[in-house]
Amino acid sequence: MPSQHIIEQEANHQEGIVVPLELEGLRILKQEMQPDGTIQVEVIGTNDRANCPHCQAICIKQHDRRKRRKRDVSLLEHRVELVLHKRRFWCIRCHKAFTEMDRACGKGKRTTVRLREAIGQQARSRPVAHVAKEYGFGPRFVQGCLQRVAGTHLAKRGLGLDQESKIPTPRFLGIDEFARRKGHRYDTILCDLQGRSVLEVSAGRKKDDVVQLLERLTDAERVEAVSMDMSSTFRAAVHMALPRARIVADHFHVIQHVSKAVGKVITHCAKSEKGKKALDGKRHLFLRNKENLSAGEEAARATLAHAFPEIGIAWQLKEDLRTWYETASSCNAVTGLDTWIAAVQRQGPAQLRKALSAFRNWRQEIVAFFDFLPVRLGSTSFRVKLGKFG
Repeated sequence: MPSQHIIEQEANHQEGIVVPLELEGLRILKQEMQPDGTIQVEVIGTNDRANCPHCQAICIKQHDRRKRRKRDVSLLEHRVELVLHKRRFWCIRCHKAFTEMDRACGKGKRTTVRLREAIGQQARSRPVAHVAKEYGFGPRFVQGCLQRVAGTHLAKRGLGLDQESKIPTPRFLGIDEFARRKGHRYDTILCDLQGRSVLEVSAGRKKDDVVQLLERLTDAERVEAVSMDMSSTFRAAVHMALPRARIVADHFHVIQHVSKAVGKVITHCAKSEKGKKALDGKRHLFLRNKENLSAGEEAARATLAHAFPEIGIAWQLKEDLRTWYETASSCNAVTGLDTWIAAVQRQGPAQLRKALSAFRNWRQEIVAFFDFLPVRLGSTSFRVKLGKFG
């Protein structure tokens, strides 16, 4: 929060709702609870004068007011909307009108600085798409918030986006791609998995881009392992720049790979006459982790699994893989993986059997995950990748 003092409250609080605004330079004129649960707060600047941006004269004559709607951080489950009374002052020296500065949001912004920071912090450890959906913004806006948070934290640690500066070398490295603009521009993120911090955000994700990035490490020999998704580009770059480092397949991406295959099974069944209605809006029951389902959702999932055995089998195999990750050790990981692969080949739907090609191509790297317990490498994606920036 920019300020710790509580701004004075002036009028009409419905149902006892009091918003501790804590926005420096603003005071509350009115608060109202809207029918949809939104708390609407009308605010105005505390200063009765402003400096003219043209001649720097102090002006007290108000020209007019204009209301601007801004989005602020939520209060518990309530969305908070600011209605900012922006004043325009008249300069008697240069005879020009000007609008007072908006420090809470910034020039031309429709969200408060602290809301953008909160969104950026959320995107550090969660998928950008999920954060965007929760807050009701587009992914590009959330990515912008994330970049600002990243830049701030990197600067505090003496790091930046200089494409030639040296990068401190951790024992366990994480590497992943980051879409600045989906389908158009991708960057590469380098993380210290043990220190849970981002080391660098570098432009490009092609092999040469990644090799150049890895060559900036201060001591390449120090890297013991590199965690990544199942990207042949990243693997080739690491083999070239860090030949002594072990490559570990990010377990999140491995499970995600299988989840996508489960999704294809659901799509196939949903095309049938029986599945069109029964499976509409029910995909999440099979794609969400079992422990995250409520009792009612689990009952609905079991009913659908009985009606659509292919989906039920695919879901169970996906959960079996998650169980393998949670319970296996370096001693029995290979045996457990072979057992799971055999089960998929024996009873899995075609879409799941097709997904096994990745397990053949990345078998060594998938099993390597268990050689680094309890470090548990493989959290480059939504837990560290986008951001344990601080």
